[in-house]
Amino acid sequence: MTIEQDIEALKARIDKVQTDCDAWRVAGPEEKYLEAYFLVEALTLQLDKFMNHLAAERPLP
Repeated sequence: MTIEQDIEALKARIDKVQTDCDAWRVAGPEEKYLEAYFLVEALTLQLDKFMNHLAAERPLP
């Protein structure tokens, strides 16, 4: 899997978990909401790491 594919897969996972997080916030126990919230945060940090790695590999002209 290329880094671009990893980034796209991670973006899709973040979207799904964010939707879950929103649902738990409205109708679920606080524990489930917090679990989903922190997972979104962790995935976002991972995405930032991939994006920084990609930018370092391909510097701007």
